[in-house]
Amino acid sequence: SPFHCSFQAMEREVSAAFGTGEADEVLSSAYKLRVTREDIGTLENFCWLNDEVINFYMNLLMERSKKEGYPSVHVFSTFFYPKLISGGHKAVGRWTKAVDIFKQDLIFVPIHLSMHWTLGVIDVRRKSIRYLDSLGQKGNKICETLFKYLQEESRQKRNLDLAASEWTLFS
Repeated sequence: SPFHCSFQAMEREVSAAFGTGEADEVLSSAYKLRVTREDIGTLENFCWLNDEVINFYMNLLMERSKKEGYPSVHVFSTFFYPKLISGGHKAVGRWTKAVDIFKQDLIFVPIHLSMHWTLGVIDVRRKSIRYLDSLGQKGNKICETLFKYLQEESRQKRNLDLAASEWTLFS
């Protein structure tokens, strides 16, 4: 069947990506990002997943969201959250000059906690912020930081205050 043939081709391509070759060989490039053989190697068991793979995948999600039937998505790079906590809204205010995040359905914020990746999800439609952690750690402070960012973004870009009572934070 055509599905079986395309699956086999995909399987061969994935096997080749994990095969031998130069570590700096570019296997895919898009969104001003390059994913090398070394980056792909971080997807193997017991490896430390790197930010290039996370950023590439987040951009794939944003690209897919442009198709009909999908929620509109904005993603921040893996550099956003560290910059936000070190310098506040002032440090990241320019990151949204080309996009109104309040017109998006979902906003994804990848967060690296020393040796572990987590995700902040801002659901603009439902006025909620969720912190997702496969290890089950609480992220109340992270949710609060993201909400403070949203409040400042709304004040700066829309001259509108966000009421904390209208938003729900889940950790």
